Amino acid sequence: MTDARLEQLHQSAPNDQFIVARSETEALAMMAEVDATYGYCSSDLLKAAPRLRWVQVASAGVERYPLLEMRARGITFTNAKGIYGTPLADHTLALILAFSRQLPFLYRAQQKQVWENRQNFPSGELAGQTLLIVGLGGTGLETARRAKGFGLRILATRHHASLAKADFVDEVHSPERLHYLLAEADWVAVCVPLVPATRDLFHDDEFALMKRTAYIVCVTRGKIINTDALLRALKARKIAGAGLDVTDPEPLPPSHPLWTMDNVIITPHASGHSPHADSRMFNLLCENVRRFADGRSLLNVVDLELQY
Repeated sequence: MTDARLEQLHQSAPNDQFIVARSETEALAMMAEVDATYGYCSSDLLKAAPRLRWVQVASAGVERYPLLEMRARGITFTNAKGIYGTPLADHTLALILAFSRQLPFLYRAQQKQVWENRQNFPSGELAGQTLLIVGLGGTGLETARRAKGFGLRILATRHHASLAKADFVDEVHSPERLHYLLAEADWVAVCVPLVPATRDLFHDDEFALMKRTAYIVCVTRGKIINTDALLRALKARKIAGAGLDVTDPEPLPPSHPLWTMDNVIITPHASGHSPHADSRMFNLLCENVRRFADGRSLLNVVDLELQY
């Protein structure tokens, strides 16, 4: 929080006071007079803040925050929904394209300085294939928007399946239809948040329903995919491969078998990195500060019962 950004916040709400805590210890000492907080929240902070009415965080995933305590106190909780959808969708398509065009195989050949024979790497085409997006939220929609440009048929699940469907999505179904849809998919993009209902959403039964030629890609949270079940499916070639920007455990230990599997791409939770995400997040903060000061509804309010 630079001086320039503090000045911007002052301009958003001239009558409010903004204080910066450089550590949790500093924050705890300040919380008695605080009405709202940005960037961090814990049970200890909540207990030290009797006046607290609003918490804004800079992450889209909210599973690590004291949601039940905030709900019990009627605190408004807002997240970074939509801030990282663009880079997460780019990353998802990068993983899909890498597998489709056999880039991991070809990169290994490059490292050996081998001009590989085309007969050894049957590259694919995305046009006409089916992408299943599990969770048609901000990241899911941006993924669908990009994927449609490659000629993919787009199927999706969404908690509110009856909401209006975007033109670039072919079908939207309720989450209860996941098993039916898995059998149709050539690519599965996991875009749901981690909540109790999505923990271990992909286990042995789900991998058994997928095509042997299908790939799964996940850029949200590692615990949505059961790692042991994924390893079994990959080793038995029940699915063709996995692109993982998130893992369970995370970071992935050096000795973990996923590192060395030839049908796996691993990136270090890097999909949200973007030169523009930070400015989008700060603009959201400024807008919500204005709304909070004016007593208006805030953007990106988390449903503390659904936990997203």
